Amino acid sequence: MEDVRRTGLILALLLVAACGSSNRVARTDAPGCNRGNPSAPVRLEVFSDYECPSCRAFYLQTLKLVFTNYADTGKVCVIYREFPTYEHSREAARFARAALRLGPAQWGRVAEAFYQSQPDWSATGNVEAVVAAALAADDFATVRRHLLDPSLDTIVDADAIMGVQRGVMGTPTSFITAGGKTEKVDGALTYASMQRHLDALF
Repeated sequence: MEDVRRTGLILALLLVAACGSSNRVARTDAPGCNRGNPSAPVRLEVFSDYECPSCRAFYLQTLKLVFTNYADTGKVCVIYREFPTYEHSREAARFARAALRLGPAQWGRVAEAFYQSQPDWSATGNVEAVVAAALAADDFATVRRHLLDPSLDTIVDADAIMGVQRGVMGTPTSFITAGGKTEKVDGALTYASMQRHLDALF
């Protein structure tokens, strides 16, 4: 039943994109790097879903090492894009986007908390408690204020529609851009596989 629901959500995004509605979805704060330097020679865009088990494995086993070994050393700019298709993942995406407005560090703490505790909040739907535990009290209060801004929905929608237009049909899906060329990479690559993809670009 869950697979049927997720397929339906993706088909709905396809329909919206095909009808041209994406032209009316304007990003109000298009992200820079969630991690890394915007002037890095390689850009890694990851379309992902905080409630997706494969995304969890990719984040914890691969992306965290990419952060340390490539983003933090100035080689790669990592951009995380929202592609929510599970029951609670849109709410998680809104919280994460709100945290990103405070800074990449706050986004990182929220993303880490979502993936580490995914089996728990995915079962209960208690997304807010995960964020509250991940952030300082002042930051959490600010995030809650940002959640009142309807442009967060615009941002999440724009990412998802962009993903459909670029051929994303599941998560995680990555796009690696360097030297004016972009490679699409489907699925949760191991770190060794991602390392080979990235090292070939330097």
